[in-house]
Amino acid sequence: MKNLFISVALSLTTALLSSCTTTSEGFRQQSLSVTVRSGVRTLVAKNWHIGDDCRQIDYPAMDVVEKPKHGRLEIVHEPLFPKLDGKTSKCESVKINGVVGYYTADKGYTGSDRLVIRSPYEEGKTEEGVLSVKVVN
Repeated sequence: MKNLFISVALSLTTALLSSCTTTSEGFRQQSLSVTVRSGVRTLVAKNWHIGDDCRQIDYPAMDVVEKPKHGRLEIVHEPLFPKLDGKTSKCESVKINGVVGYYTADKGYTGSDRLVIRSPYEEGKTEEGVLSVKVVN
């Protein structure tokens, strides 16, 4: 399919502490750190698969490679704006159906947690997002 647009973004709604990306042919790994509040459902990942006309093609995979130990990761289908941090696209103001990941730390827990999500990001390529989570009250 010509000009197929697939994107994945670890979209953090809280204070982003650091980011590092490593790549090899067909695979990239992004490490991110985020601070979240204990017991609060927090958006941590978005993924969509749209064509040049900004229409949804399908729901892309979002696979949990490593579950969090001190909370839960919920993967849901819901409408979203396909916006990447620092990048503009003609589709960013069009709400489309996508896949969203929410992390919720166990109520009362404070400390560290970690989770790993794997998704496609371009035709035949995969991104793995490693998210280090600091949980505060």
